[in-house]
Amino acid sequence: MSLITVVVMVGGLVTTWLVRRSRRALARLLLDERAGRVGAAEAARLRFEHVRRSFLVGRAACGLLAVLIVAVVGRAAVSGSWGAATGYYVAAFGALLLAGLVMLWRVHTDLRRSRAALEG
Repeated sequence: MSLITVVVMVGGLVTTWLVRRSRRALARLLLDERAGRVGAAEAARLRFEHVRRSFLVGRAACGLLAVLIVAVVGRAAVSGSWGAATGYYVAAFGALLLAGLVMLWRVHTDLRRSRAALEG
């Protein structure tokens, strides 16, 4: 098993764990807000923090994918073997990076919205 495969698996597991943890926190916030235990201002602040953390996790995931693409291409350039695995890795990581960037753009839009709701 190559180092690239291990990094991808560990990165995916950490990202999945962080996303699930964040979803549970958001569900608790929604329940607390509906029950009246959290006021509107506090809920807006907590939503902003949730979206900010989501943005940071997404940015880290996209950064990891970009580094992996560079590592795959660098390894192929150094070794001189531009085989099918190199093309597969670049295509797979590129597609994941593109999807991640689209989601990051959406989260950034939500971040601006939640910041405006927090300030206004």
